[in-house]
Amino acid sequence: MSASRRVDALIVEIGSTTTVATAFDGLAGWPETTPTLLGQGFAPTSVADGDVGIGLDAARAMLESKLGPLAPDVTLATSSAAGGLRMTVHGLTQKMTAMAAREAALGAGAVVKYQTAGRLRDHDLREIEVVQPNLVLLAGGVEGGDTDVILHNAGRLTELSVRPIVVYAGNSVVAEEARGILEPAGFRVMVTANVYPGIDELDIIPARHVIHDAFEEHITRAPGMERIGGFVTGRILPTPGAVLIAAELLAEEEGDLVVVDVGGATTDVHSVTDGTPEMSAIATDPQPHAKRTVEGDLGTFVSAEHVAALLPAAERPVALPPAVPSTPDEIAAASLLARTAAVTGMHRHAGGLTHLYTPSGRKTVARGRDLTACRLVIGTGGALTRLPDGEGMLRAAIAENAERLLPPTDARIALDRDYALAACGALSTYFPAGAVVALMRASIGPRSG
Repeated sequence: MSASRRVDALIVEIGSTTTVATAFDGLAGWPETTPTLLGQGFAPTSVADGDVGIGLDAARAMLESKLGPLAPDVTLATSSAAGGLRMTVHGLTQKMTAMAAREAALGAGAVVKYQTAGRLRDHDLREIEVVQPNLVLLAGGVEGGDTDVILHNAGRLTELSVRPIVVYAGNSVVAEEARGILEPAGFRVMVTANVYPGIDELDIIPARHVIHDAFEEHITRAPGMERIGGFVTGRILPTPGAVLIAAELLAEEEGDLVVVDVGGATTDVHSVTDGTPEMSAIATDPQPHAKRTVEGDLGTFVSAEHVAALLPAAERPVALPPAVPSTPDEIAAASLLARTAAVTGMHRHAGGLTHLYTPSGRKTVARGRDLTACRLVIGTGGALTRLPDGEGMLRAAIAENAERLLPPTDARIALDRDYALAACGALSTYFPAGAVVALMRASIGPRSG
């Protein structure tokens, strides 16, 4: 039996439809050594079989059939199996704390299933019961401001039949009072910094870290995930969170950028930008430097029916594609859905210009995310990197649109051809940033043929 080959790292990504195992070397010795992606193995994700480890073993077996037995120094994992962490967010006002809470949730890899502003009503409790969230983010009130609404909402949550983790990210003045309402009722409460501490002031990073921690706990309870946790070095990251980490790292070298990830269950759009000075001057709401949105109704398999419904009836595919399309008709259908998801996801992520009418006349303001400074648009995920014409799908997503603050139409379009961005986000927690950026640049660089 041949000896195992030592490599720097093995990264496993457990997606909603596909599990990928990737081997890397040359990271630890950088810059004296060249960071290299050695090979990849793929297999269907096996959540439906009751053990995600089945798909992982198959992906690693495919990888080792190419490279031989491997002995990685570091084994890391990311996961977005089953669509991620189901979450509801509840704040004081739609524009302020509810929006800030949603930003924290999205940036951490959660899927926001329901959002409210103001006092929770009977109808809201029924909707939360339907969602069956894994996590509830409770916010409301700037520091020293309103306390009545968030305490009312804490009390209403105790009427639920479910007991999700509650992340308290509101007015700190009554944080312990809210904990005193929720914990005796059987809730686990995680208190973090106020996501909206002052007017026009966002502070979502602490809440994002807490949600990351909750996500890790959530996925380690998935069937077979405990076995994966046993051989992984460090934390299992949410795949969308890992992509956002990678995007932030790459933007430090490449400038403002957007990353679009069309998957089987969701479409995630990540942007790293402060926008242009011109738009900042007329902006009506603050935006974080790094932002992610997840669209739970935009995917090429799990949510394919929702994507098809966005198309005119005459353009809809005759049959929805399987998780891994193989025939020409299946590939054509999946490509149509991926293009629609990319365009819709980008338009939802981007803000827009609107006109207000004041006593002094019409005033133009910018609302939402300004992407006009982003001169690099990257496509990642199985759909954009494996289906034909991923570049064309991204070009369609930034086509001129007077209503949205999109990247310029002459922005550079690149594909993550090595399907490495999520893996690089995980690698950055253990290896030099320069080595990880080198891997990403190699993956999105120009290719001949």
